[in-house]
Formats: sequence, structure tokens, C-alpha cells
Amino acid sequence: MKNNRKILLAILFSIATLAANESARAADGGDIHVPAVGAHADVGYFTYKSKLAASNDTGLRYGYGFQIYGGDSRTLGAGMRSSLQTATFALNQNKITEKEQTFVFNYRLGFVYVGAAFGTEQLTFSEAGTDAMDAYANTIGGNLGAMLPFGRGNSVQTDILVLKPTSVKDTQQRAVSLGLKIEADTNLSFALSRKYVDLILGFKYIRHTASVGGAGGAEAMTIPTVGLRVGANL
Repeated sequence: MKNNRKILLAILFSIATLAANESARAADGGDIHVPAVGAHADVGYFTYKSKLAASNDTGLRYGYGFQIYGGDSRTLGAGMRSSLQTATFALNQNKITEKEQTFVFNYRLGFVYVGAAFGTEQLTFSEAGTDAMDAYANTIGGNLGAMLPFGRGNSVQTDILVLKPTSVKDTQQRAVSLGLKIEADTNLSFALSRKYVDLILGFKYIRHTASVGGAGGAEAMTIPTVGLRVGANL
């Protein structure tokens, strides 16, 4: 938990510093490339260090979502983010599958934005081929980020999502626990056309805890990603 707090504080400090340096440049968001509606999809290659599985693994993580913007200068945002990943740990034949769906509502002031989030999370764990955990939970938390434009329609963005699982249950009523999740994402967005088609290159860091019957602990992932975003004005 202390490591989570240190990481989160460091990220928040970086965002705050970036925002302070840039806020004077454009009170209304300047030339940020923001369509009225947009959708995205990405794929990443994760490196997974798991205390629950007592091993490390690599694999693919898939994500997609949509976003809509409204208000003056498109300062109000609402969207959905969904992800799926399966890690098969070859050293001990353990397996973890994670599914997450989160709805985010935020407000943008200049280059920075802040918001609230809620959704659902599911984590299944099999130990040497035997079902050991099938946990699901509702999640609630917050969102903070900064987005800075460069060039024509390009941007660099840092996004932080903090989610706390609530009402954690297991389908077999086992003693399970899912801890606070921190998702940090930094990406570069390159405009491929004037009609809001963007190439996204990013890097994600995800950390949380998971345990069953008291066994488990910190779960950490680093994920370079590539994706595509399309948008339109209504």
C-alpha cells in the first residue's frame, strides 16, 4: 500500500507541475484535438509480475472504449473504457484472466481534467488447472490527467485512473480480496487526418492487489501499447 501511495503521489505531482507550467498558454484548451464523439481500440504487450500466481508472464492486453464531449469548448466528458487480458504462467501452469469496464465522467479546464469513475471488475485464477478464484466487484474512484497539444492535431497525454473495488464476492463464496487499483497511462497521439483519425502509442502501468484465502499480494503490469482513435463532430 505504501508503494502504491508513493507511485500515485509522484504521478500526481508530475501532472500538477505540467499543468502549472502550461495553464497560462490556453485557458480554454487551446488547439487540443478534441472531437464531439470518439472511439478507440488498442492492444498492448504486458509484462505481468504476480504474487497471486507466484510467477511472471507476458501476453496481450486488449482495450476499447468511447468518449463524448459537450459544453463550452468541449469541457465536459463522459466515456467508457473496457479491457481484457489473460496471463498463462508457463512455469507453474497458473492462469489469471482480468476483465474491467469503467465509466468515466470528467471536466476539463485548459490542459488538465478531473473526474469520477465507476464500473465493474472480474478476476479469475486457476492454480495448476484447478479453479481457485472467481472474484467480481463493483468499482468506484477518480480520474485525473493532462493533455498537451503539439504540431498539427498531435498531443501528449497522461491519464491516471484510481479504482477501489467494493462488494467483492467470489462465485464459490471463497475468502477473496481485491485491493485499490492504480492505472497510469502516458501516450502520444498523432493525427493521421483532419477528420479525427489518430494513431496512439502509449505505455501503461497497472498495480493492484489480489488474494484468495490470505494467499496473494501485489499484482503489477507494464504495458507498451499501440492503438487507433476515430472521432467526429456532430
